[in-house]
Amino acid sequence: MKIELLELEAKALRAQMNPHFIFNCLNSIKSLIQQHDEEKSVSYLTTFSKLIRNLFNSADKKEISLYDEIETCKLYLQLEAMRFDTKFSYAVLIYETIDLKSIQVPALIIQPFIENAIWHGIVPRNTGGKVSLNVLRKDGVIQVVIDDDGIGREASQQNKSASGLAHQSKGVNLTQTRLELNNLLQQRQAELEIIDKKDEHGLATGTTVILSFKESE
Repeated sequence: MKIELLELEAKALRAQMNPHFIFNCLNSIKSLIQQHDEEKSVSYLTTFSKLIRNLFNSADKKEISLYDEIETCKLYLQLEAMRFDTKFSYAVLIYETIDLKSIQVPALIIQPFIENAIWHGIVPRNTGGKVSLNVLRKDGVIQVVIDDDGIGREASQQNKSASGLAHQSKGVNLTQTRLELNNLLQQRQAELEIIDKKDEHGLATGTTVILSFKESE
């Protein structure tokens, strides 16, 4: 009975995640239309349609391949790069020896951290920045690393408290909860680590998020 309840809760969390994600993309399209940028609006809609197809394909699945998850993240990065133009750059690096299609992860588990890096790390800087998504293997564990050179979590939290920032980082909280649920349901031993980067003077230089998944034997 406990497992059934956990499965229902995990399903409910997935249902909350997808509308949250789509809502933010639609807001980006709305902004481009308001700017009367027809060419970019069409390009954005084309990429967005590919993204929606990915989401529909994984909507009823507890897990998807890491390959599919990364493809969704690439589309999201592309969408936001178009939206913010020169506001930020991004890079995706995947170790060639990793077979992404053989690794299963909870659906839409990575994207909220990328969203958080962009909206709460890079955008408040007003001087541009970079987000990187790396997939590597370390000691038999697959690590997905999301890194940014934004303002850091402490300054971001102060900004949100001071301005009542409308954009919500709800997705990240849902992701952490889903990882905990996933561990209970699958005994996956997934781990989440968040590192606050600082320079030699103790000033924030961004945030690094590491999602670790044990490879299937």
